Amino acid sequence: MTQDAAEGQPSPAQEPDDWSTFIEALALDELVPPAYEVYRPAIVDGLVFFLERLGEERAFTILAEQALLPADASVNERIVAIARCCPALHKLGQVLARDRRLSPELRQLLQGLESMPSTLGLDEVRALAEAELGPLADLGIRIDEPPLAEASVAVVVPFAAANSAGDAIRGVLKLLKPGIEAALEEELETLQRIGALLDQRCEAYGLPRIAYEETFCDVRALLAREIRLDQEQAHMRMARSAWTGLAEVIIPEVYPFSTPRVTAMQRIDGCKVTDAAAALPRRARRRLGDLIIRALIAQPVWSAGNCPSLFHADPHAGNLFATADGKLAILDWSLVGTLTKADRVSLTQIVIGALTLDGSRIRAAIDALSQGRSDGAALQAVIDEGIGALANGAFPGMGWVTGLLDEAALHARCRFDGDLLMFRKVLQTLEGVVADVSAHSRPDRVLIVSVLKALAAEWGQRLYAQPFSRDFATHLSTLDLTQLWASAPLIGQRQLYGLRRHLQPPAPLAAAG
Repeated sequence: MTQDAAEGQPSPAQEPDDWSTFIEALALDELVPPAYEVYRPAIVDGLVFFLERLGEERAFTILAEQALLPADASVNERIVAIARCCPALHKLGQVLARDRRLSPELRQLLQGLESMPSTLGLDEVRALAEAELGPLADLGIRIDEPPLAEASVAVVVPFAAANSAGDAIRGVLKLLKPGIEAALEEELETLQRIGALLDQRCEAYGLPRIAYEETFCDVRALLAREIRLDQEQAHMRMARSAWTGLAEVIIPEVYPFSTPRVTAMQRIDGCKVTDAAAALPRRARRRLGDLIIRALIAQPVWSAGNCPSLFHADPHAGNLFATADGKLAILDWSLVGTLTKADRVSLTQIVIGALTLDGSRIRAAIDALSQGRSDGAALQAVIDEGIGALANGAFPGMGWVTGLLDEAALHARCRFDGDLLMFRKVLQTLEGVVADVSAHSRPDRVLIVSVLKALAAEWGQRLYAQPFSRDFATHLSTLDLTQLWASAPLIGQRQLYGLRRHLQPPAPLAAAG
């Protein structure tokens, strides 16, 4: 792929250069699931475009890493090695690591990106820490152990110290990796340019028109938060307050000697939820899977108050620890998003519209989420098709709602903001994580129980509220509930059958013979 002089963009029709030849030799297109075969040219050209615009030193590092791999290394191993060298691709790999549309072999390799051994030695991390904090001895901090792990932008180092009362504390320092700011900025700039390329060549690639550059720009702004450790510290303090009601969830405490480039926090003993689940009995695995859904989906969606609710926007398995006493520790709060009260109301209204087969209610909610930025006729067709599936017994749960919003974005050009896009990514990531923790955990069942508990807790407040008020954690007015109750007989036998079928655990396999 060479650069088009007129547009400053690569042209798929021109002769390939060294990077495109390298990618062709990798047979990268084999990694794309068959269902997405139509997108293979765009994916391959996008990766070549990305690699072409890396600085010379980073390009050399990637090629050197490739040279160190065995001659018979698989395409999966080679693409993961590229991702290790590029924080943006590293993050993408973490997102896809539990995506069951990919081959098991590739997923297993990508899961290695969730938490990697560090390439930095003990002396190097001590030097990094002292460059930010000053002499560690003056703070009473000792770093006597090597780094625990390395992630896309930072390295995690254990330390020992004493608090103001003289009590011993065990903590970790999250240190930005050297040169990470420049590397990430270079990559995010390139990602935005790839979005512009896709906008220009939608028809040539056979892609739907969904404002790729604007979408990539939103994602760029969100990923840039990864290196703002001062913001992460604020997020952790907010999360500790918001998740107070969930005693089974641990958010690390932030220590006062943190800086914009170093987060000093409580050390949590545990392991990745997916690793912990392997040693647990079936019931405990299901309990852990259910807890993940309650903490990371139900909590932000059904939160009380009219202020935006915080959600963890990077819940890959490396950021979710299971402790020995059965608690869930949620780590790495650098990447978060918020759902406004209006967002939460609209998402709930989509579910109510689905339960009552009310297309106009669903249409109004999607229009609110996209701020009216859509192709009206195409959106109505998407909604009609979704309601048709419900009438045939599909269950209006998380999968149906996210599928509807995906179709609205792809075919009706609905333009959702960056936080909603991130929340969609969260749902996709958690779907894979929970499935790997417990095959018997049912996210929709957990969400139904959560909303029913919230509804029971707020029932007394409704006696004094206006019938149109949605100032509740469930975001449902009393009028909404009345309409739902009145419409229940009209939902239909097929949908009720679908509900029972969806909530039942899978039947055990028949014994052989």
